[in-house]
Amino acid sequence: MISVEEAFEFIEQRVGGLPQLDAEKIPLSASVGRVLSRAIVSDVDSPPHDKSVMDGFAVASRDIRDGVTDFRVLETIVAGTMPTQTISSGTTSRIMTGAPMPPGADAVVMVELSNIGYNAPTPDEVTLNWNGPVENFTAGKHAMNRAQNFAKNQIIFPAGHTIRAVDVGLLAEVGAANVDVSRMPSVAVLPTGDELVDCGLLPGDSQIRNSNGPMLKAICQNSGAEVVDLGIGADSVDDLTAKIKIGLDQDVLLLSGGVSAGTMDLVPGILKSLGVVQVFHKVKVKPGKPIFFGVLEPAASKPCLVFGLPGNPVSSLIGVHLFVSMALRIMTGQKSCRPVGRPAVLSAPHQTRGDRPTYWPGRWAKDPSAAPGAVEPLRWNGSSDLFSLGQAEGLILMAARKEPWAAGEQVFYFPF
Repeated sequence: MISVEEAFEFIEQRVGGLPQLDAEKIPLSASVGRVLSRAIVSDVDSPPHDKSVMDGFAVASRDIRDGVTDFRVLETIVAGTMPTQTISSGTTSRIMTGAPMPPGADAVVMVELSNIGYNAPTPDEVTLNWNGPVENFTAGKHAMNRAQNFAKNQIIFPAGHTIRAVDVGLLAEVGAANVDVSRMPSVAVLPTGDELVDCGLLPGDSQIRNSNGPMLKAICQNSGAEVVDLGIGADSVDDLTAKIKIGLDQDVLLLSGGVSAGTMDLVPGILKSLGVVQVFHKVKVKPGKPIFFGVLEPAASKPCLVFGLPGNPVSSLIGVHLFVSMALRIMTGQKSCRPVGRPAVLSAPHQTRGDRPTYWPGRWAKDPSAAPGAVEPLRWNGSSDLFSLGQAEGLILMAARKEPWAAGEQVFYFPF
């Protein structure tokens, strides 16, 4: 049995050593959450010209420092037009925010410091009164230089960057109407067990509804993966073999159940018979110890990552949260792939048992008297208890130890 840290290292080594997923070009409007396979390089300067950042009057800064207050107005410059006049001593042009600076001007006096209002017609003459020490009125006042934000041919986002909604405006500014991204992996989902029935049916004696299949599909779809539903696998070598063969044609095969040590835990043996090489089986984590990870690397087709998750639903969730999601991120070329918890403190005393680190359902503390950053462990009946999971907002990681946890002790929290 290996540690969680060792499992992370194995996944990084094996998945990172596989060929990258193919790239595809998609519209910018569909790009949020996708990972760039090619760097985005600007084809323009930003701003594209020296510009005013205020409504006011464009001047040569030396005039203000020399005490000039009365100016002859040459023209009005608005955003989207180019200046036609050159500024010389004693002259100015009325200018609007975002408009190009005229030749000869290197600063802007705000309209509030003139003898006219915002909506007044452009005068022939204007009085400008700088309301501070004149030596502070320097070149660049209320103006921005060309390419001050970024320059043409500058890398805006590197390959491996995950596009966020906030990035879309910048991508549009540099003309990235279509972007090259890594193809999302295809994931086959196969819950196993004779006791399982479809969630739309009423279970009979000794039966339970299939909750793992819909949950795993939803998690993978939420990460952007293309999901192939293989139905429910019976505890039969023939049925499981047939369904697993189909799943091995995808980028990832995700099974739940049948990976422990019971008489009907057939999955590891079938995977071995089909050429899947085991990387690890059993991780020192609670819940979720029996997790299996292997790789099919056939010579003539694409490789397939195989994860066998325990059948109890919370155990399956932990396996996906810690290991499967990490592998999917590596496959799409993301830079930071390991799950990272937020430091937090416990809102109340708590007890865990056993020699494995425990991921316990929890949420941010609702009690206003709780310490900042406090998390509340929920009442939880073990790895089959989906009700507690439904009340949770995340998972609290507590290290293995025999002593009870006191309120205020530090833990790590993984929001969903």
